[in-house]
Amino acid sequence: MQLIHSNALLRALNTCAKIFRHASSKEAIEGTALPPLTAHIARDIGLSPSELEQMRHRWPSQSTRHPYL
Repeated sequence: MQLIHSNALLRALNTCAKIFRHASSKEAIEGTALPPLTAHIARDIGLSPSELEQMRHRWPSQSTRHPYL
């Protein structure tokens, strides 16, 4: 009984380690970001040029880069 219990525990730990390794890999995250909003894509989804510029605009409080600080 002890042998069966230890084998089941080792299999469970091995499975958890594989899942953690897969979840923490950088390759799993790549490619999940949205593509940049180009003028062509904006035109395809029906945005006007002014709406496109409004979406691209970033206020200084939305940025983590503060060159004058």
